[in-house]
Amino acid sequence: MNLQPGVRAPGVRLTCLSALLLALATPAGADDAVRLNLQLWNLSVKNLGTGPQPYHYANSGDVFAGADFDLARLAGMAGASVSLQYVFFPWMQGAGQPAEAHWQGKAGSYFAGAPMHNDIDSGYLARLTWNQRLLQNRLELVAGRSNARQHFYLANCDNVVTCNDPLLDNSTGVLPYPYGSWALYARYRFEQGRYLHAGVFESNPQHYLARSKGLDWDPGDASGVSALAGVGVERGFDQVPLAYHYELNGFFNSGQQIDPLDGHLRRGSSGALFKFRQTLARDGDSGEPRRGWQWFGSGSWSADDMQPFEYFAEVGLTRLGPWGRPEDRLNLKVSYLRLGERQARWQEKARLAATGQDSHTRRGVARVELNTHWQVTPDLALEPGVQYIINPDNFYDPQAELSSNGAVVAVQVIYDLGSALGL
Repeated sequence: MNLQPGVRAPGVRLTCLSALLLALATPAGADDAVRLNLQLWNLSVKNLGTGPQPYHYANSGDVFAGADFDLARLAGMAGASVSLQYVFFPWMQGAGQPAEAHWQGKAGSYFAGAPMHNDIDSGYLARLTWNQRLLQNRLELVAGRSNARQHFYLANCDNVVTCNDPLLDNSTGVLPYPYGSWALYARYRFEQGRYLHAGVFESNPQHYLARSKGLDWDPGDASGVSALAGVGVERGFDQVPLAYHYELNGFFNSGQQIDPLDGHLRRGSSGALFKFRQTLARDGDSGEPRRGWQWFGSGSWSADDMQPFEYFAEVGLTRLGPWGRPEDRLNLKVSYLRLGERQARWQEKARLAATGQDSHTRRGVARVELNTHWQVTPDLALEPGVQYIINPDNFYDPQAELSSNGAVVAVQVIYDLGSALGL
């Protein structure tokens, strides 16, 4: 997590977790009354030729430990379950607060810095929720301590490291995963994979800064709430030959917004988020394909000129089973980010005051990325990737001189220890 200088509640960012973690965090129909999960993750990143301090390295580790309790089996409560997940943060190196003095400031731009999260505590409660299914499982209700990332389709890139959305991270007020907060969520499923859903989530970065470990449940110091609502349609390979998922959401962040130029305060900010993934071609007519092609994309927009980013667009292509292994993925994507006008002018003023360099901030930032998901064994996966950033912004260190184009390399290691132990 980082808190961007000059931006409070909307400046919170998160490291994007893939659908693998979200599936673990969301209860599904399990045969056992108690289902345990335990995963070890480690991320290493290095910036090459870009940022105020090139060739800087950072590392972070996560231990995800959780359980789902089926209350229908345990207590005869039809459709009810309880989900628990706690995340530990060992092996941190080079990341922390304030962001500009650690990895993100050394990497400089949003695209370069965002993969690394700044967990400063020893651990945090990610989820403790009561889940209820009604109306023949069409209606899903969730209440308790949770995070919007566990309920909305916000990670569509098929890769953990750089599946990030700058407006989601910095304008919605949604806390980074795995930081849980008070939450209410509802989803209603129609026929043919269509659904409506909505959620309200407490936005309380102060609990992160206070190192509360997720055990301080007092909402009195919250910056506001994040409300999201939208529509979607999803069909998997067990339902149609060409699986797909589309989701459009609107958001409202009630937190206090700060104009970076003059410090003007105002409450409320809004915008929209769109994500999709569509299978284009595959081998065979049914079931999981051994090989195939998918494309995916994102579009997000802020209606608030106080926000650091105006809009974000991304499109990518995925090769399923690139080496004849159905579990593997190869992804190529391009991204474009437009800085807000006021954010750009603030960076120019900060840079001039700190360095005497009177230079124009480039509002258009682009990225080209190649990454892969390599399922080494049934329990071990590697996700290496390289992104090349063009016209990098100075989002994480606005007082530094403008950065040069350059690359960031990263590798995420994912080990399903629970599966290896037979949990």
